[in-house]
Amino acid sequence: MNGINKSSVLCVFTAFFLSGCIDSLGIKPQNTEVEFVRGVVSKDGDGFAMTPCYSQERRRLNDSRGLLAKRFSAQSSSVELPVYMEVKAEQGVDLVWRVDDVMIAGGGSKMCHVNLSAIRFRAQGVNPPWLADILPDRVRVQSYETLQTLNFPIDEYEGVQGIWESSLENTNGQSHSFRLEVRDQSCTDVLNIWYRWSASMTLDGKSFQGCARQGDLTNRALLGRYSNVLTDNEAFVVLDLLPENAVFMLLDYRNGQSLIVMQGTWQWKSSDKLILHFTQQDGRKQESVLLLKRARSGEFVQEGFSAAFGRAGLSLKRSE
Repeated sequence: MNGINKSSVLCVFTAFFLSGCIDSLGIKPQNTEVEFVRGVVSKDGDGFAMTPCYSQERRRLNDSRGLLAKRFSAQSSSVELPVYMEVKAEQGVDLVWRVDDVMIAGGGSKMCHVNLSAIRFRAQGVNPPWLADILPDRVRVQSYETLQTLNFPIDEYEGVQGIWESSLENTNGQSHSFRLEVRDQSCTDVLNIWYRWSASMTLDGKSFQGCARQGDLTNRALLGRYSNVLTDNEAFVVLDLLPENAVFMLLDYRNGQSLIVMQGTWQWKSSDKLILHFTQQDGRKQESVLLLKRARSGEFVQEGFSAAFGRAGLSLKRSE
């Protein structure tokens, strides 16, 4: 076989499903081809382009509904400086991404370093300062006014209507209660960062107001397809990072043999490393591990030895 047509290899719908998601706020996309994208948006002629976080390649954006233009105009100065944004977009023809929704605008490129790992949702505000993180099994509430951190138990599927409520009793017998509501209403914080949602919290009878955002940013932004730039005597590789940390990889050694299909799971480490643990090859149980490190360009470069690639130094970049 002399190569693979990428579009015919496998059609993978890259979607993000948040357990206990707030359907009433539209977090779970109706269009499963819509992806979460984050990066710095700048003017591109009469339109816009985004340079995704940890990448040097620009994506052209189709903003037919004017959602991005509105937020860019509000955040950028008259000289039209680039603006950090988190958006939902769908890849269209000619590698142009259609903007479906804008989640965050503002804060500068340093916002790319905010990951909020393992946090489903974060709400926070000032006057007085407070922060609440929705975790898979609890809500962690921090009140800087009282210098308290409280962990309220919650069920995995609470918050479907954007409301979490719980209570607890400390070991010293002191009881606490809270109610957190995330609303489909935009919010701008003291740093002039615009958020898609606003939040209000009641903690032990005291009210707090602020903004809200989705978390787990790195994991959600990694979802998608990656492939290598072919050179002589090198296999063609297509890697799909899927929701629920599933991974699917196709290998074509371009020697007339059948494609190799590998499946397993992926895990992102804070050291900018991606661990691929394959448990199946061509439908049979077979375990192997591939370690990739993210380079400054955004590409994933192989580290160490791999049963499939040896020490060849495999390099994969987004197929966009």
